[in-house]
Amino acid sequence: MPLTSSAIDTWVSLLSGGGLLRSEREAAGALLAARVVGEARLAELRDYLEARSEAELAAIRSSAIELCIWMMVADRVIVPAERDLLVELVRTGELGASDERRAKELLQQALGDIRTLPHPETLAARLDHPVLRALMRALASYVAEADGFVDALEGASFSRLCGIFGVESAVAARLRQALAGPPP
Repeated sequence: MPLTSSAIDTWVSLLSGGGLLRSEREAAGALLAARVVGEARLAELRDYLEARSEAELAAIRSSAIELCIWMMVADRVIVPAERDLLVELVRTGELGASDERRAKELLQQALGDIRTLPHPETLAARLDHPVLRALMRALASYVAEADGFVDALEGASFSRLCGIFGVESAVAARLRQALAGPPP
């Protein structure tokens, strides 16, 4: 199994701060995150997260899941691979019971009407650290590619997300290359 498919879904739980890695997959996820943004920038994000309260961390984790839901429904088609990935993200994301319930409810609502989701601009305000934004953009890309292809609507959504999150196209290209590259 490629490194990304076995490790990138740990990123939401890595947003807990503290840097405690409980499994080999989480360690692989941390290595992948370092490859995507660089170890120095990842250390900067760790410091930022460690200074957050548990309530702030919970809001960041929930916003990351909401961003993944937004990306998953961007093309208005949800295939089993995408749904399975989101279930895994929610399962491993260290969400509290109420946040997990809310994520599941948002997914169900989004299936009927994407307008029920928070806007990416709202999510960008919650996911306000530049390194966090870069990782979330990479995670959103991974979610969109879960079904094996990216259609025009998903491509346009990526571009919109990069603009909203302030991720320049050159950085976005490096993110994609890092995700596609060989394991570290």
